[in-house]
Amino acid sequence: MQLTKLKIITPDEIYIDDLEVEYVNVRTADGQITVYANHSPVVSTLLIGDMKYEINGVIKYIHLHRGIIQVSKDQVKILTQRLYEVNEKGQRIKK
Repeated sequence: MQLTKLKIITPDEIYIDDLEVEYVNVRTADGQITVYANHSPVVSTLLIGDMKYEINGVIKYIHLHRGIIQVSKDQVKILTQRLYEVNEKGQRIKK
């Protein structure tokens, strides 16, 4: 399976920097989308909600507070005001 690179940026930091993942699933203003490697280019606004991505067969969840997604052939870039990790039920994971 081909992988795509995930980059998530907040005003404070680069939260994830080109992590190779199987897919990324987010809630956009136009609806839910799942992005795999070689996806068509997309730019869209993100709604408040949980996104998920899969790495080595493990699904991870992150709560995003709005933002923008930019998809190119080999990268998914997400810019968001703030975020935190959640579990599959959307409950915040304490760190």
